[in-house]
Amino acid sequence: MIAFSSINRKEIVQSVLNSYSQVFFSTSNLLAVLLIIISFFDYGAGIGGLLAVMVANLLAWGLGYNKYLISSGLYGYNALLVGLGVGLFYQPSVEVYALIVIAAILTFFITIVFQGVLGKYGLPFLSIPFLFGIWIVALSGGDLTALNISERGIFTYNELYALGGQNFVDFYDFLEKHISNSFVRIYLHSLGAIFFQSHLLAGIVIAVGLLIYSRITFVLSILGFSVAFLFYQLVGIEFSSLSYTFIGFNYILTAIALGGYYLVPGRVSFGWIILMLPAVVLVTTSTQQIFILLKISAYSLPFNIVVLMFLYALKLREKRPRKLLETPVQLGKPEKNLYLYTGNLKRFPAAYPVSATLPFLGEWTVSQGHSGEYTHKAAWRHAWDFVITDRNGEQYKGSGDFHEDYFCFGKAVLAPFDGTVIEAVNHIEDNIIGDVNTKENWGNTVIIKHNDYLYAKLSHLKYHSVEVKAGDQVKKGQLLGRCGNSGRSPYPHLHFQFQVTPYIGSVTLDYPFGNFLLKENKGYVQKNFEFPKKENIVVNPAKNELLSKALHFIPGQRMNINVEVDSPKEKWLKMSGDFSWLVQTDVYNNTFIKCEKDNGLAYLHNNDELHYFTNFTGTKYSPLYWFFVALFKVPTGFLPNSRINDSIPINLMFSGVLKFLQDFVAPLYLFLNIDYQLVMKDAGDILSSGDLEMKAEISKKILGKTVNTYEIDIKISQENIIQVSVNFNEAKINITCQNELESR
Repeated sequence: MIAFSSINRKEIVQSVLNSYSQVFFSTSNLLAVLLIIISFFDYGAGIGGLLAVMVANLLAWGLGYNKYLISSGLYGYNALLVGLGVGLFYQPSVEVYALIVIAAILTFFITIVFQGVLGKYGLPFLSIPFLFGIWIVALSGGDLTALNISERGIFTYNELYALGGQNFVDFYDFLEKHISNSFVRIYLHSLGAIFFQSHLLAGIVIAVGLLIYSRITFVLSILGFSVAFLFYQLVGIEFSSLSYTFIGFNYILTAIALGGYYLVPGRVSFGWIILMLPAVVLVTTSTQQIFILLKISAYSLPFNIVVLMFLYALKLREKRPRKLLETPVQLGKPEKNLYLYTGNLKRFPAAYPVSATLPFLGEWTVSQGHSGEYTHKAAWRHAWDFVITDRNGEQYKGSGDFHEDYFCFGKAVLAPFDGTVIEAVNHIEDNIIGDVNTKENWGNTVIIKHNDYLYAKLSHLKYHSVEVKAGDQVKKGQLLGRCGNSGRSPYPHLHFQFQVTPYIGSVTLDYPFGNFLLKENKGYVQKNFEFPKKENIVVNPAKNELLSKALHFIPGQRMNINVEVDSPKEKWLKMSGDFSWLVQTDVYNNTFIKCEKDNGLAYLHNNDELHYFTNFTGTKYSPLYWFFVALFKVPTGFLPNSRINDSIPINLMFSGVLKFLQDFVAPLYLFLNIDYQLVMKDAGDILSSGDLEMKAEISKKILGKTVNTYEIDIKISQENIIQVSVNFNEAKINITCQNELESR
């Protein structure tokens, strides 16, 4: 028995709106309203589409499918397209609407089947359910004798007059007379054809809707159509054939899907559009010849074939190039995908699943880096040699003739990450200074397996100092042995490399350290997934329990917030008062903080080494927004006077005309930037329980020039109270946050 008791009116309306906008891979309500309006340019199609959407979504609700997927329109848009097609083809009647209901139910179940089949491979079902639904109805058409073929479209001006009167007719006539360019006309007709409309006006409304919703989507629609147009000219295909088939929407949808939705937009994704569109043309022309024999249209089949083929091919890659990346979680807008994930790619590099730490305590110097001048050559070039130096850059005291003269000799060597010991060599004696052992080249060595494709090798360890044996499970930071001078080592040092095989002598792997501090003249700079270079002085951050606890946000945790604002502007003063925030998780298990007063959401990630805020939805006139900005990236481990740099996504601070213009060229060039820097002002005694003070500075830049600066002071007390003071030209905002677990 089907039950609808859990459905509310708002959810139904949202599921209907998103079913329309999902046709263009969007969840924009404005675009959805425009699409609903143009669907009723032919009232039969409009009614048929709306009826089909309602049937499919109510069926999904009643059968208990995922509410989030229903509300996002994923279960409704294929039924919508079938309803539009059937409603356009036949004269309105009770029999036609009954057919649309049956077709919508059938399309819904086809959607579920393809969701299951293609979902196993991480692929979308696109408009395949629509194709099966509309083809089934079309092939049955000869036997549906109770239905009458529509005569609408024969007397276009009469129908337009009925819709909007003489002014509407005059406006349409103006468009027909003044839009004479065949490229523009066919482009607009192709846009309208996606919603089964043949009017130029429908294409214009959709184009305007795309421009308002997303500049990248609008540019991609033109790019896809332009590439197809040029290929038609190049190979001699008659482009005017599109003027009556309107099959050109395949090129538009392919460009939008691959250029900005399923892939993070960028130069490379745009380049692949240029390469793949000719393939779509060939598939389109060939399938047309086949479907002519069946007396039905291929509709969006070419788009589905090429997009699914390309996405499936990407799934089988061994490596994921950082400039051709699938969107991990779809945000529903190419600009958001671009601005957020290009920043997060640097924060969470998909190619580096293991965040390895430096294998020692204290400050060490890189005496030889990758492609070194002495060793580290050819296939073994991706390695480091580490030593300890004094203020004068010397590695030893006294004459340097004895092992004990060297500062690094006998110092602890630690596991860089959790893993299993694969090899442990402990019997090779240390060389006298200046001598080398070429027979046992690597000396005393420990090899650790971190995962199936990543091993770490630590060599030249001290004789009989190795504390582990093959088969031991080790934790990050666990003692492995001591720095020595065994093997091909003329002076004490630690050799470190990553590799993909478990053998002593394996070639090296170009893989970075996950999180370390680089010493500079004025302190330390936090580095993430980077490669130390020769003469760099590096050190592991020291984890601070107070900071780690304060930034450990647990789902169910409630925070009491007090905000004081000093500003001459009312829009900022409205932020004053008391607020309540709650930590929750979404359907993707992403953690976020929600402001219960203004419904703002601040998404976060904590990997035990760094706290990151990843995304924000809501108004900037909210204390949660400024809390998000202030603590955008905070290391849980640090040293006094250390600093960390990052960049905030453009869409989170820029708006208006500048943001609008940036959207057009964002995949190619970013002229807007937002720099974030956090400095530890006063760490007290890191080993004791002193309060922590930090200072953040945010700089908004246009073409590299700073146009606005936000100065933020942050204090975390021993009582787990976080105080944030934001100061900029329009206001001073003081936020006091008291963490506490929600009482149950």
